[in-house]
Amino acid sequence: MALVSKAQISEAVDRRWEDVPVPEWGGEVRLMSLSAADRGYIEAGSVVANGQTPQLKVDSLKVYREKLVGMSMVDETFGRVYSNKEIADGVLGKKDGAVIERLAAKVQELSGMGRFAHKEIEGNSDADPSGSSASA
Repeated sequence: MALVSKAQISEAVDRRWEDVPVPEWGGEVRLMSLSAADRGYIEAGSVVANGQTPQLKVDSLKVYREKLVGMSMVDETFGRVYSNKEIADGVLGKKDGAVIERLAAKVQELSGMGRFAHKEIEGNSDADPSGSSASA
């Protein structure tokens, strides 16, 4: 296998996405695997909380799922639906916990996190445009 160039790395489309039904909200949402930067931001919050006061640990864990979902939810042009400020302000914390949990599990699967960290996830590159695919 040949070494890739910096240009090839920059141009590679390597983030996966999936449209996930959310009947409670009246349709679907598009979830995209987390970028390295977003994943680092989320993980840093957990690391900082370790060794801190119990309240800081609780505060960090309380918003973990909302961060996962908010940072991965994109629109049809793959732009983020929620800003970091909106996520921090708790906009998703007001939604049904079971829905957020289900979506967070899908984000973890797409991003190879948690229990999905070492599992091989099937690629969806052959899916039609309305289905799951690797994209932007």
